[in-house]
Amino acid sequence: MKRQKSSHDPVFHDLSFADRYARKHMKMAENFGKEYSAKLEKKGFKNGRILDTGCGFGGTLIYLARNIPEAEFYGIDLSDPLLDIAILRVRKAGLSDRVDFQKEDVHRIPFDDNYFNVVLNINMVHLVDDPVTMLNEMERVLVPDGSLFIADIRRSWIGYLDREFKSALTLSEAKKIIGTSNLRKGSASSSLLWWRYENG
Repeated sequence: MKRQKSSHDPVFHDLSFADRYARKHMKMAENFGKEYSAKLEKKGFKNGRILDTGCGFGGTLIYLARNIPEAEFYGIDLSDPLLDIAILRVRKAGLSDRVDFQKEDVHRIPFDDNYFNVVLNINMVHLVDDPVTMLNEMERVLVPDGSLFIADIRRSWIGYLDREFKSALTLSEAKKIIGTSNLRKGSASSSLLWWRYENG
């Protein structure tokens, strides 16, 4: 299946669209939070800083914050409507003292080098204008012994059923982008719906 350009433009200015988007993807985001929480626990991670690049409505980060009470959490995104949803949700969860959402560009992450212990990136590689620059920025802000988790939808025959998958990358396309970037060595894998890249 030939890749088609994605358009998530309404999510940047239409609150009702952003709300529908958040409701549709909430379970997915929380499932990633559950998965990454278990992986970090297995690594012995208890405190430090976690960044979600392209955090959207904050579903994954809020789940992690509930389960890792000693860590600090940061989420960046360019969508005002999604960030409004994220901020409201984090206030309702009583986690505003440990979870900070900011309107920032993933191509220019506004933090110092080696600032984060964990960097997440979910459903973003196929959406951004310059994925290599984004990945390089993620590498820059991650400490040398930090944990990196990337996941994105994988283009396959499912695109005939769900339009969103038509704009996704295949695993080989994703590997090519990653290979062009400065990302540290990791392992790539894929399932029916997703491709992933993680270190350690």
